[in-house]
Amino acid sequence: MFDNALDFCRSLPAVTTDKKWDNELRFFVGEKLFCMISPDPPCRVSFKCTTSHYHQLIAKRGIVPAPHLARYHWVQLQQEDVMPGPELEHFLHEAYDLILGTLPSYEQEAIQKMQKINA
Repeated sequence: MFDNALDFCRSLPAVTTDKKWDNELRFFVGEKLFCMISPDPPCRVSFKCTTSHYHQLIAKRGIVPAPHLARYHWVQLQQEDVMPGPELEHFLHEAYDLILGTLPSYEQEAIQKMQKINA
């Protein structure tokens, strides 16, 4: 059920969550979405990625373009055994960083200060 992915996303600085559509948990940084996890069967996780990773990932079995978000380079893992935990955490952190990088500089600085205080 992607428990490690849930815990990992919650551990990132300045992350907020919201439940939508059939108990889907959505993860935000600076009010911008970077990941969605559906813990109820069928369990799925969707996240933003770079253009090059997007094309590499959707070529793998069990990973598809994320519905409604594929044009923004989002993928969806349709089952838990598609990707090992450390690799998934890498891509979730990349999604977080991609979205963090789009925030205004004052928000990025505030989050970086929060990271230093918690380190």
